[in-house]
Amino acid sequence: MPGIPLQQSIVYGPVFSRRLGRSLGINLLPKDRKVCSFNCVYCEYGDTGECTLQPSADGLPSVEDVLHGVEKALQKPRTIETITFSGNGEPTLHPDFLEIVLGVIGIREKYRPEAKLAVLSNSSTSKESHILAALERIDMPIMKLDAGEIITFQKVNQPAEDIIFEDIQKGLKTLKGLIIQSALIDGINSNTHGEAYENWASALAELNPCQVQIYSTDRPTSQMDVLRVSPVRLRKIENDLRTRFHLEATAYWRE
Repeated sequence: MPGIPLQQSIVYGPVFSRRLGRSLGINLLPKDRKVCSFNCVYCEYGDTGECTLQPSADGLPSVEDVLHGVEKALQKPRTIETITFSGNGEPTLHPDFLEIVLGVIGIREKYRPEAKLAVLSNSSTSKESHILAALERIDMPIMKLDAGEIITFQKVNQPAEDIIFEDIQKGLKTLKGLIIQSALIDGINSNTHGEAYENWASALAELNPCQVQIYSTDRPTSQMDVLRVSPVRLRKIENDLRTRFHLEATAYWRE
């Protein structure tokens, strides 16, 4: 069974995030289903019913509804450190992502100029010029990279058929202020040992992001053969990325 239910509103929270503090979430995807271009084996939302780069418009919120919800939420007297595009799958799949980002920036500047704007993305759309234009306007573009080569990428992330791993790498190389997030898992499809680990770490070093955020699954997943990486192991990987690959890596986990 998946570990968490789908978000039932466009704007949710704020919730406390290990990486983002008190974060107001924005869900640009339907309320009744997960829509993503990956079907990651560790996803806490469960299997992807609609694994595609071109989702159906059915259930997608309008630009007007998103901006109205964000403005209403930011007017409430509460602490918000980040405003984060996340939700029920891959947020950049929304066809109006750039327009929404520009609108949210305007609302943020009016009501909460101190809050950072973030996105949690799987990087699958990073080669698209309009997506890059949106990401470059976001304070914290947190982009996924769980593998350094196509074999592990296919096993761990299970992407839609028309996604090319090399295109993701090329897109990430052009993104300023890049932050990488990597989910590390053990089990049948581990990315924490041997050649899979070395290829991943080398790919990170080549990208040379501002930050590398590593973590593992903390809740039950839909696949029983996915095993959590212990905090001790995460700290060792953090140290290896820092000392051997000269990366600003930080490990996160739930106590």
